[in-house]
Amino acid sequence: MVESSGNAADAQQFYVISPTESEIYKAVGQWLQSILPSGMAVVQGQQNRNAAPCDPFAVMTIIGRERIATNGWTYDGESARTVTEQVQVTMQINLFGPASSNQMQVVTALWRDFEAVDFFRSLNIPIAPLTTSTTRQLGFETGERQYDDLWTVDLTMQVTLTLTHPQQFATSIPIQLIEVDTTYPPTE
Repeated sequence: MVESSGNAADAQQFYVISPTESEIYKAVGQWLQSILPSGMAVVQGQQNRNAAPCDPFAVMTIIGRERIATNGWTYDGESARTVTEQVQVTMQINLFGPASSNQMQVVTALWRDFEAVDFFRSLNIPIAPLTTSTTRQLGFETGERQYDDLWTVDLTMQVTLTLTHPQQFATSIPIQLIEVDTTYPPTE
């Protein structure tokens, strides 16, 4: 039997999720690096104490998760149950620097192409590209008070998440036969 004191740290040691948020970022980052100009930095957004790379660069930020199907379950028959959940993950991609408009066109065109599907399949990670939002240009002022090109898009993907956690199973069942009429005589 698995026991937990109920705090978050205990729960984390018993539940294994795959792919993790970090693995999703890594896979999408690798895909972006494979299609964007060589040497273009691709970083995860909302990271404190990290300076922005020099132009041009890309920033990825997961901005939404939505369950899109009923859960499925499998059991290993010994100690664990795995819950499978289909989730739509939305990731905002920001491209900074000269020619970012053209580079964004490459991102949106190839996200909706079989090339992206094949790329994630080759990584053996359960990500399936779905759609993109309309690309948008945003005003961006640097620390030097200069305007920089910034194009943004939201990429949606279906991610098949699995959550494995402990499950009790009966390995044997003791059986004792009793004569019902003798043990529990009928009453009239």
